[in-house]
Amino acid sequence: MAVFFRMVRRWAGRVTPLVFWTLVLLVVLAPLPLGSNWPGGWFLLATGVGVLLVLWSAGLLVARQAPPVAASRVWVALVLFAGVCLWTVLQWLPWTPAAWQHPLWADAGRVLGRELPGRISLNPEETLTALVRLLTYAGVFWLALQLCRSPERARRGLQLFVWAGFAYALYGLFAYFSGADKILWMEKWAYQGVVTSTLVNRNSYATLAGLALVCASALFLDGLGAVLRAKVPARVKARWLLKQLLGPGAPLLVAILVIATALLLTESRGGTLSALLGLVVLMLALLRARALPGRQVAALSMGFLLLGLAVFALSGAEVARRFEHTESSAGGRTAVYALVVRAIGDAPVLGTGYGTFPDVFPLYRDDTIAGTLFWRKAHDTYLESALELGIPAALALVAAIGTCAGYCWVGIRRRRRDRIYPAIGVAVTALVAAHSTVDFSLQIPAVSVSYAFLLGMACAQSFPTREA
Repeated sequence: MAVFFRMVRRWAGRVTPLVFWTLVLLVVLAPLPLGSNWPGGWFLLATGVGVLLVLWSAGLLVARQAPPVAASRVWVALVLFAGVCLWTVLQWLPWTPAAWQHPLWADAGRVLGRELPGRISLNPEETLTALVRLLTYAGVFWLALQLCRSPERARRGLQLFVWAGFAYALYGLFAYFSGADKILWMEKWAYQGVVTSTLVNRNSYATLAGLALVCASALFLDGLGAVLRAKVPARVKARWLLKQLLGPGAPLLVAILVIATALLLTESRGGTLSALLGLVVLMLALLRARALPGRQVAALSMGFLLLGLAVFALSGAEVARRFEHTESSAGGRTAVYALVVRAIGDAPVLGTGYGTFPDVFPLYRDDTIAGTLFWRKAHDTYLESALELGIPAALALVAAIGTCAGYCWVGIRRRRRDRIYPAIGVAVTALVAAHSTVDFSLQIPAVSVSYAFLLGMACAQSFPTREA
């Protein structure tokens, strides 16, 4: 029996590394099957995350260990998120008061000549699916929060994410310049002539590329900051700086250039501006963290600006042309936003059911929207969430994510080491928050799991080690 328990404990000691590397593999491979935005793709992703959660929990129980990050450290975000999940379940259940239920259930019952069990959600199946997806993203965040408490694992995870982003950018550029217009082995059916890498929508890939660009820039600046902070003579510092640029910094600089080029060739206006905002926030966060000497920040900013202008001059002509026509192309979305706001007004508290936008929007569509295009997304995640969840639950979901970003913002100054991670957490949150006002990138599983992984890692490194 003693031998058996020793074997079990030995197994428990190997579970954590296994779960971590499998999690990283899931995150970096998620963009491959069309961003996992198809039933089989997100089902495999959800199943994989669920299995990893069970393995990690079993390992802790067998080893009789406490989680590296106690739930009490992030209780505010957990309570807000749990409230959203419980409300979504309530939207799905058929046992709610009749006054809460969507009126179409009663109308359908009259047409069919029989009483139907009504619900808040107009489409219960889609509501349950949306909840499973949300729990999958939360599972990725929770695993990253616990597993990336180790600085070594956090570093490895961040590096692999950057190099995966570099590989996806290389593939996207190859497909673009070869004129293949394919996604892996499939012919493109949308967004021909622009870079989308292994995703379908250029705006969604632009968000993914922006996340990789922010992380690559953070690693590059982290290496430069270590040299610039060194208290050595100027001549020695210049030699070290050159050695850094030609040595460890060179591959990262190549990755930055390739990812930035792929981003511009998506011709996504929202994605480009959001990535730029993410980079600006990253610089400000590193400055707040004193990871970069204040006197050199202006020079570094100028260097990045010149580099960005050079990349833009070579690859940004088409996206610049699209910026010129922003006003004329925004009319359709403005009309959609107005209709969504009207729909929110009909159920401001209860919502219509998480994931039900495609079912609800046709009920409000009128002749202010030209053409026959079927709008499956509102192109504004905040408005769509308010319509589906109701305003209180939508605010709670945004607040839960914002609270995690707040942990990172506080961690920038509280941490004495590894401040790069909380800085990344704040920067990527600014990026996805900005892009979510004009698009639906966070509704693509590959983008959401990438963001959840980075935010979990950033939060894990936001708490001082001495408080472990």
